[in-house]
Amino acid sequence: MSEDNSYIGSFAAADGGAGAFSAGNNRDSTDNGEQDQQVMPTPTAPQPPEKQPVPKPQSAFRAADLMRLVERYMSEAGTNKVYDAFLMAAEKHDGALRADKVTPYITHPLEVAHNLAQLYLDEDTLCAALLHDVLEDTTCPREEIADKFGETVAVLVEGVTKLKRNDELPTKEAVTIASFHKMMQAMTKDFRVVLIKLADRLHNMQTLGNMPPEKRRRIAHETATTYVALARRLGMNDIRRKLQWLVFQNLYAWRSQILQKALDTYQAEHEAEHQKLFDSIEQALQAAIPRSNTMKWDKNLFRVYEQCRRKRVKFRQQCDLLEISVQVGEISECYQAMGVIHGMFRPRMGSVRDFIAAPRAFGFQALQTTVTAKNGQVIRFQIQTRDMFHMAQFGMASCWRYPDARSSQKAEYTQSVFQSWVERVKDFDSQAQNPDEFYADMQADMFQTEIYAYTPAGEVKEFPRGATLVDFAYAVHTEVGHRCVGALVDGKSMPLRTRIPNDMATIRILMGKTARPQLGWLNFVKTSSAHSAIRSWLRQHGELPVRGEREAGQKMSANIVVDVRDVKGMLRQITKSLDGLDVNIVDLKIIGEGRIKQDAFTLQVDDASHLQEVIRQLKLIPNVLNVYKSTKKDSNE
Repeated sequence: MSEDNSYIGSFAAADGGAGAFSAGNNRDSTDNGEQDQQVMPTPTAPQPPEKQPVPKPQSAFRAADLMRLVERYMSEAGTNKVYDAFLMAAEKHDGALRADKVTPYITHPLEVAHNLAQLYLDEDTLCAALLHDVLEDTTCPREEIADKFGETVAVLVEGVTKLKRNDELPTKEAVTIASFHKMMQAMTKDFRVVLIKLADRLHNMQTLGNMPPEKRRRIAHETATTYVALARRLGMNDIRRKLQWLVFQNLYAWRSQILQKALDTYQAEHEAEHQKLFDSIEQALQAAIPRSNTMKWDKNLFRVYEQCRRKRVKFRQQCDLLEISVQVGEISECYQAMGVIHGMFRPRMGSVRDFIAAPRAFGFQALQTTVTAKNGQVIRFQIQTRDMFHMAQFGMASCWRYPDARSSQKAEYTQSVFQSWVERVKDFDSQAQNPDEFYADMQADMFQTEIYAYTPAGEVKEFPRGATLVDFAYAVHTEVGHRCVGALVDGKSMPLRTRIPNDMATIRILMGKTARPQLGWLNFVKTSSAHSAIRSWLRQHGELPVRGEREAGQKMSANIVVDVRDVKGMLRQITKSLDGLDVNIVDLKIIGEGRIKQDAFTLQVDDASHLQEVIRQLKLIPNVLNVYKSTKKDSNE
């Protein structure tokens, strides 16, 4: 009897509703992330009508796949523990079906565990994955899990168990936010909680087809705003890309199909020329760095669509961009590889980014460059060591997936970055008064960061687009933020509301001994760390309104008139300055004839001091003669 078939007898002999199992037609477990196909049970022989029993659904699962995969890397004791967890999950979920009313529910925890086993995660994580819905959906007490599998497994299962609606959580949204808060609290103690949740969400997204369209869209939107961002923040880009594609398919089914077909058509038409370029690149890199590995990178259609929509980039431009990943053994070889590439092609000015010397906030490291070939083909390269590549795809989970990388310098760096983030999450939790505040802080923290700036000491700070100098001050240190009064941006004095420029500026924060956080700052700061620290200080000093940040976040309307010389480009200069001051333009009328014009604006500003700063900055623009407040009646005359 083979090893695979030895499980058939065990499964079939397991009573208590575990059902009959078959290893027949099982695929060999691979790392492609595909779902297992159901094996239908063998039908029982028909009986005479008068003796025909009431039919009872009989389950047949592909659990043998999971056990074969687990045996590859786990000890016999660990394998037995995982198998016992499966038997318990099968018993507890006996008779339960998924949303299609056909598929046995146990297939879901099996797939979640299978996804994690592909990362070679430990037995406690796999046991918790198999049991992750037992507390939520069955009458099984927590103590039973702890007694059979240990306190660690019980803690992991409890961490991913969603809360239920009650008087304190009257709505679906409230339950979702409170459950997220509970999960993140558990994550600060054991980050494997989040790995289980991400694997759970991945399989749920893969099986959304049986849900009503409205529910599919709701779950897809929640996945995009919370779990895609969480995967990215953890550096788990492999699962992030999978989730993004599933979100795209469920939010925009027709668009995703059209774009996929268009991309496939384009790539088929240009396959020969792309392959010729790729071959020449691979040969040149192999000659210079024999251990290098080069591969074409699949396009992320979700991001392609977002680029087209937000930046108004044509889809054809995105298709024209050939993306190539290069992996080498050592950091020095990354720079050597970039030299080879720049020797073959003309680099585009401003496209070279060194995220090795200045890693991104979530630990990502790579060299990136965009070049143009002689035939006009644009190519974007991402160059990494193999450790950097593995960490970028699987985050902290890569320490299990690639054991040799555990002791590497990159693994130590990723661990330190992750621990810093965990400490920040703990700060959010301690400073938030309720799950809503915590959720808002986490959402801000997980937003995509795009702006970089230097401290005077040369340290790189990363911010979301639109972040201000107050955000920068709090990124340096909480006390620096509390005492900031102004800033020097590349030596030029700027008000605190000024947005951080997207040109790698050096910023020096100016502080005052009697300075203190202002309530109005809550209206314009973008980062969760700044928002949380300001709110905490105001609350401690009794200066936060009862309604908290909602009251503080209300904008005020103001009317101003700008007297200007009628010079070409003046309106563009004024609107650019207003945009940099985080002002919303509600209305604009241009009044007057001759060489002097009056631009009458209706603006939304944070408060009176913000309006005064706007007026002061506008007066500094060349050819602006005067700026003053007005009533609406005055501005319409």
